[in-house]
Amino acid sequence: MRRQFLASLVIAGLACTIPTMGAVAAPSYETTVPSLAEIAKIQQRQSVLLEAHLAAMKAGLKLSDDQAKTWEPFEAAIRDAAKARFDRWTQARERMSAAARPTPIERLSLMADHLQSNAEELRKVADAGKPLYDGLTDAQKLAFGPLMREFKPKHRL
Repeated sequence: MRRQFLASLVIAGLACTIPTMGAVAAPSYETTVPSLAEIAKIQQRQSVLLEAHLAAMKAGLKLSDDQAKTWEPFEAAIRDAAKARFDRWTQARERMSAAARPTPIERLSLMADHLQSNAEELRKVADAGKPLYDGLTDAQKLAFGPLMREFKPKHRL
């Protein structure tokens, strides 16, 4: 009796879901292009978060006066990388606004350019951060990794 009841529930559940399976939309290849106002809001929010994180990282490291001198180039490199990332995002928006979709080869080329730009920005941050990191105490070095991890973007273009 119990098995029949469970079997009936399963069949009823399947019967209810089969008609709705056709209602599931196929993935759309059209992309919603954010407006300039939306981009400005995103840029403002990212700017606020960057400022807060830089201040928190500097405070969390408790830099001495000598260490603070090496902080400035590191902070500038992070700001430059964030600006370049946002500029690429704006360029991607402009490309998305164009009527023609990129061909697969053009898309690969864009991805390669994007990866190369990211690599160059990371190299600049690493180069600017090396003197800072080398001058930290062991305790500060332990805190540096987790604090730095927060700069990793949660999403990419």
